[in-house]
Amino acid sequence: MLIINPKKIKKADLVIGIPSYNEAKTIGFVTSKIAFGLKKYFSSKKSVIINVDNHSPDGTKKEFFKAKIDIPRIYISTPKNIKGKGYNFYNLFLAIKKLKAKVGVVVDADLCSIKPVWIKKLASPVFSGFEYVLPFYIRRKDDATITNYLVYPLIYGLLGWDVRQPIGGEFAFSSRLVDIWLTRKWSQSTKKFGIDIFMTLNALFNKAKVCQVNLGVKIHKPSTPNLDSMFEQVVGTLFGMLATYPLEKKIVKIKKIPLLGKPVFSLPNVKPNYKNFENIFLTQFNIHQKLLKKYLNKEIYKKLETMYQKKEINIDLDLWVKIVYDLFYAYNLTKKITIIRALKCLYFGRVASSFKQVADLVPIQFENETLKQAKCFFEKRSYFLNKNKEN
Repeated sequence: MLIINPKKIKKADLVIGIPSYNEAKTIGFVTSKIAFGLKKYFSSKKSVIINVDNHSPDGTKKEFFKAKIDIPRIYISTPKNIKGKGYNFYNLFLAIKKLKAKVGVVVDADLCSIKPVWIKKLASPVFSGFEYVLPFYIRRKDDATITNYLVYPLIYGLLGWDVRQPIGGEFAFSSRLVDIWLTRKWSQSTKKFGIDIFMTLNALFNKAKVCQVNLGVKIHKPSTPNLDSMFEQVVGTLFGMLATYPLEKKIVKIKKIPLLGKPVFSLPNVKPNYKNFENIFLTQFNIHQKLLKKYLNKEIYKKLETMYQKKEINIDLDLWVKIVYDLFYAYNLTKKITIIRALKCLYFGRVASSFKQVADLVPIQFENETLKQAKCFFEKRSYFLNKNKEN
């Protein structure tokens, strides 16, 4: 591990972490906005900005230190052959603990929409008594598909928590949670893109005082090129943690998390391109047919097989909920990665199907559709619980 600490900082009240890999184009901009926010809103605090990097070869470190700011900076990198967002967070947590900081904040290195006030909105609630702060922002319809179609509705449906952005990328947290995260077991998926859901679920499971803050609109580098590995790592951590958590048999009321600030749905409408998602489904379905036929409800499998044969993909909400619950149940019955990859294939089909239906919806209408999907997961949670009871 490489650590560069030019100002020899040994103590801090507030640490802002920027995890990165090849983010030279944007990290200087993000660092400057953070520094402005710290100077404006936290001038009385000892603050430090830490770039936790994966030994980026594109000059990320150089651009981080090149930003013209007067807030102390530290650069920490994993060894050259170690890559993964979770590894960066682990190094950040160790640094926060070593600096004895009361509050930690993380923001993505590729943000184009970050504003200095984001630092205030994220950190202030922790100084006021909250332990974990999640973002609430408006995003394009073709962004955050893993959140919208799986992570958010599954947490809503099985746990009864309305956590809109459980893997958003921007968080604030207390030192108590840092201690908890460092002592928990980290899977290989957690050391990569699974880190966000690892943090959120551990906060919920440990009864942390949680809130959401409105950050407006999130605009960043498209995640589509990483969706394949990202899905496996996020869902690997999600399923792994949910599978060991004792689910409540009856949830009377959804647990609402306080939202600080009123959301404004000021984002231009875009028509998402469904073709790539549909093509991946059609390319991969035959690879997973045998497993899907074994673990999906017979009627569900037959519908999917017909779609594949006719090349007419329409995985509607009711079908999608049952698919997820069938394969989550099967997760503990067979090789886990094969289940996740089979679900990934169907996820691409579900996203393609939905994109066709929501193409003309404005952001607030799409948000309502996303909530409707989460409610459907909750209404049908007995479908999954009954499978457990029968076996």
